[in-house]
Amino acid sequence: MNFSIKKVYIAILGVTAIASSLFISCEEDSEYTSEVQFYKKNQLTNIYDNAIVPLSADFVKQTGELEVSISLFKEQTTLANLQNIQKQWKDVQMVWKQLELYDLGEIANTFISFEINRWPADIAKINANIEGTAVLNTNFIASIGSSSKGISGIEYLIFSPEGNEVVLDTFTGSENAARRLEYLLALSTNLKIKSTDLQKLWKDNKEGFVNALENGINGSQNQVINAMVTLIEEIIISKLGNALGDTNGGRIEPKRLEAFYSGFSKEILQQHLMALEKCFTGDFSKTPFRVGFTDFLTLIGNEKFSDKISTQFSVCQTKLDAINGTLQEEIIVNPQSVIELKDSFRDLLVLIKVDMANILGSTITFNDNDGD
Repeated sequence: MNFSIKKVYIAILGVTAIASSLFISCEEDSEYTSEVQFYKKNQLTNIYDNAIVPLSADFVKQTGELEVSISLFKEQTTLANLQNIQKQWKDVQMVWKQLELYDLGEIANTFISFEINRWPADIAKINANIEGTAVLNTNFIASIGSSSKGISGIEYLIFSPEGNEVVLDTFTGSENAARRLEYLLALSTNLKIKSTDLQKLWKDNKEGFVNALENGINGSQNQVINAMVTLIEEIIISKLGNALGDTNGGRIEPKRLEAFYSGFSKEILQQHLMALEKCFTGDFSKTPFRVGFTDFLTLIGNEKFSDKISTQFSVCQTKLDAINGTLQEEIIVNPQSVIELKDSFRDLLVLIKVDMANILGSTITFNDNDGD
């Protein structure tokens, strides 16, 4: 039976579903279970082949290019070369903020994402490392805490709200200029190593990911749903709520935005939103077997609910597009628009964490962002 026939067949079965609970009970029927497993296997294969693999490869490429550009900057510390590494840093972020969604399962258990990008960066420790006497090489970087390195650590060193001339002076005219350059280069080398490690981890875990078809917490589909929930909660609480003053009585604190120094917060949210929507629809690329959560919702007669989630993704995009300039600027001059953006993600969270998870029989596990 080819894929299109199977899809029609499953859709017919789905129309006969009376309630979402039937999705679980019907799995007792071996033929139905076989079709569900067929869809689930292809969904996970789609995620692996068309999202994780190309993003991991691109991440290795971009971190390698960042290291090269920083090496050139160390040899020729000019404004033009500073601007080059700033651009390359943004290219690294554009990839990472999509790949970050798939920090799940065995990959998450290694805590490699913390080594790659833990924010906010610990500015005091970074400066102490630069002002110290240790040899600033890859061995040293591997030994220090994750908040003193990675993408956010590099950002602090190469960006400043005060402008590029101020940044350049720290590398040319400050007391520890030479060590600052050494630290920056060592950070970029460590980041490239970690990107390669992450790619290998995913290669080694392919079979475990695409073949974990069970419904419980160890099932890959369940883990993907939890990863979506975790990311949306992080957006609401850490990436928007903290800066909006949700934890300090309403005092706006732009410095609590992710990527504050670079002014890249809005672009980060855009990449997160794009990754979440592609994960939901399965439309990573124009290839066969583009199975997504939309197919499972249609399978059990919830196509209208699938459309509701798709509409909410569009609402989030509209609210993000309404942000004028950088998020750092908008949160000061028009915080209401940022509140509306946060609320749009909150509505998306309810649809996925509560409604979709219940419909698909998923188990939402505890994470550090719970409680919102």
